[in-house]
Amino acid sequence: MSMTRRLRVIGLTLGDPYDMWSRSGVNFNVFSRMRTRCDLLNVFDLDLRGLQKIILAATSFSLDRRRWGKKLHQNPQAFRARTATAASLLREVQNRCDIIYQDGAMFMPGWAPPVPFVSYHDSNILLSVGGGPLAHGAHYHGKSLQETIQQERHVYEKAALIFTMSDWLRESLISDFGISEAKVKTVYAGVNLEIQDVPKEYDGRTILFVGQNFERKGGRTLLEAFRLVKREVRHARLVIVGPHLAHQEEGVEVKGFVRDKRLLGSCLREASVFALPSYYEPFGVAFAEAFAHKVPCIGTNICAMPEIIENQKGGFVVSPNDAKTLADRIVTLLKNEQLARCMGNYGFNKVKTTLNWDTVVDKMLAHCTQLGR
Repeated sequence: MSMTRRLRVIGLTLGDPYDMWSRSGVNFNVFSRMRTRCDLLNVFDLDLRGLQKIILAATSFSLDRRRWGKKLHQNPQAFRARTATAASLLREVQNRCDIIYQDGAMFMPGWAPPVPFVSYHDSNILLSVGGGPLAHGAHYHGKSLQETIQQERHVYEKAALIFTMSDWLRESLISDFGISEAKVKTVYAGVNLEIQDVPKEYDGRTILFVGQNFERKGGRTLLEAFRLVKREVRHARLVIVGPHLAHQEEGVEVKGFVRDKRLLGSCLREASVFALPSYYEPFGVAFAEAFAHKVPCIGTNICAMPEIIENQKGGFVVSPNDAKTLADRIVTLLKNEQLARCMGNYGFNKVKTTLNWDTVVDKMLAHCTQLGR
């Protein structure tokens, strides 16, 4: 590749690449920045459609609607269908690009990719299945699980580079899939809100939870912990953003799903503590978004959460389903404004230097550029 020519990239993904809500904002943020940093020739959406989707939906039917959706999206037949579509689309542009960038391992860029390809991930099938009954991969079993493991392994082995959102995932790809350390690069992920260095107040009373999947993200544990917190901090309040809950309890405010980023930003500015005691969390962009507003975080000591929070630096990590310890850590932060401010500032600096999309995409493209030299 010429040292003076910009990298020419084709993108492959699932869903509208410029939809701010697709894949928790990952696609929008990555591709929007790629457009200004390289020659992003095109981005192809490989989502299943039409008759193809109807047939696959029929073969993956389940009475549980959520399970049905997962089985439709994540199964070997869908993998093959998307790969065939990618092969057809790439046939017309393969001579014009240097690199193919794909989001995830739900397809290949054709069975024989015409140029090197790289991929970006928040988790893998083994970590997802091992995440328990509430994890994304809980529906996998038997033959479909084995086929999915093999198809993911094929993606990882054929990729020129693999970008991960965490060292937790990087270590799994190396140890569980036997991928070379040299080609697995941790680049992390960014926030979907504007990063502003503004004064932060800690009122010593507001706890914030943000997440649509209330059960998986430890919402019930947090409610139990909040009742203990109220014994120590009588004026404490818990704000829940994401799920639609018919929950009425003193001090608990349920806002439901919030699409307005200004309203979400307002919730974050008001919070003294962000708590998300998840049972499984592939990365946890919500923690980074809390950090972007200088809010100290409390998560669990599994998955990538310890990497993001760094226990006793950006907040605390506790064991899953440990309401008492969670309550103790919340009370500590609500009663100690200086500690909350110190941890919030630590997290904010981490967002400025590492957990932001400009840095993430710059790292990806720097690694991609090295492939052609």
